[in-house]
Amino acid sequence: MTDQTLWPDRFTGLARLDQPIKDLLTARSQIIDVPKGTTMFGPGYSPQNMLFLLDGTVRVQQVSDTGREIVLYRIEAGQSCVLTTACLLTYDDYSAEGIAETKVQAAAVPRDVF
Repeated sequence: MTDQTLWPDRFTGLARLDQPIKDLLTARSQIIDVPKGTTMFGPGYSPQNMLFLLDGTVRVQQVSDTGREIVLYRIEAGQSCVLTTACLLTYDDYSAEGIAETKVQAAAVPRDVF
């Protein structure tokens, strides 16, 4: 399990934030564990949290009408999802799905804090 108070330092951009902002992030975030194979988000759903990946890999993909999976990109530890960022900023729903390819641990920052 990752230390709740240290996780922002694992991300280059967040590590440069002033300490009061990092304190807010750690106080209002939650460390979550997601089993391998779990659909973490999908089309038609609006993100409620910004997820910062601490461990594991998430595959972001779209599924065609014929059922063919098209991998858009992967998110690994130390990264966040560009699609989630865009959806949070625009109050849009997801247009793709995210599947945990491995067991995933992430810091979930609520939309209002993000």
